[in-house]
Amino acid sequence: MVLKISLLVLAAACCLSCGEPPRKRPLHDRHSSLLDSIVLRPREELTLVFSGDVMQHLPQVMAALRKDGTYDYSDCFRYIWPFWEEADWAIVNLETTLAERGPYSGYPRFASPKALAEALHEAGVDVAALANNHCCDRGRVGIRTTVRTLDSLGVRYAGVYVDSLQARNVLMLTKNGFRVALLNATYGTNGLPVPQGTVVHAIDTVRMAEEVRRARRDSAATHVVLFVHWGEEYQRQPNRDQRQLAEWCERQGIDAVIGSHPHVAQPVDTARRVVWSLGNLVSNQRNRFQDGGLSVRLRIGRGRRPEIEVLPYWVWCPTEEGRRRYYVVPSYVPGPEIGMDSLANRTFERALEDNRRVAGAVNEVRL
Repeated sequence: MVLKISLLVLAAACCLSCGEPPRKRPLHDRHSSLLDSIVLRPREELTLVFSGDVMQHLPQVMAALRKDGTYDYSDCFRYIWPFWEEADWAIVNLETTLAERGPYSGYPRFASPKALAEALHEAGVDVAALANNHCCDRGRVGIRTTVRTLDSLGVRYAGVYVDSLQARNVLMLTKNGFRVALLNATYGTNGLPVPQGTVVHAIDTVRMAEEVRRARRDSAATHVVLFVHWGEEYQRQPNRDQRQLAEWCERQGIDAVIGSHPHVAQPVDTARRVVWSLGNLVSNQRNRFQDGGLSVRLRIGRGRRPEIEVLPYWVWCPTEEGRRRYYVVPSYVPGPEIGMDSLANRTFERALEDNRRVAGAVNEVRL
């Protein structure tokens, strides 16, 4: 009996989320009401997990279309949701704008169904980083619709704002006595002007230094993390600009830097706590290194430097009911057990090994 109770509490520790941020129960029945009733002690650690570029090319939009004309993305994240749900805060780079209705569009100017954000939220995503080179693709309407949709779901966001007053408020992720300031900035917006009345945080070290000061002085931040859109597309090594900005962040006392934009993974520097690029989380890009990438778990404790763990994954695209599907499949999921044939499983295993080698000597997430 003692053993059973211990196992039950251990399961609850893995599955439950307590305090902030709020969680919605997804379509999957994650845990029983019995487990919901267990109260856990506050932990001496905070976990933030970061996932890369949530892209929406038109084939992905068509894959989500249902017979009744609605869109459903829930299956896309069915295998990665335990990783997000286990974290205190789960953050993704939302590299598209959201639209009230169609016609939707893919590259070069993205506009996606709001159902995408709903599925991310249901799967456990708490925060969307919005500052990226596609955030202005649909102008002011796109920004306002994206922000309004996230607000309606209770998903927090950083990097793009509907007014300058809102832009001055540093996003603070609080739980277990930790106060983590999450900054978000982009190298540019593909030459598109930032719509009048809205704000997009560009990589500007003067402004970012002031953000860090305000976070620590006015908001009593215990840690500062930067999620930054930088680098060169499809390059598997950081460039000079990335390295220079990372050095600046280190001088500012920023605790960790997480990168996006190249659409492929880049190495993880555990000593300096820099993830140069996560790569795509989900997209229609099927070339090697672009069809998967890395998510990372940042473990923040008291009196020690944050620790980084990686989770490699691959986007599996089987044809089901006459159309392509998109599933983000992490390394903890056995391919054959979810229906991968031998060819798909070999590609899956190769993608995992590719991204492990790119990441370098860093511990892998175990759920």
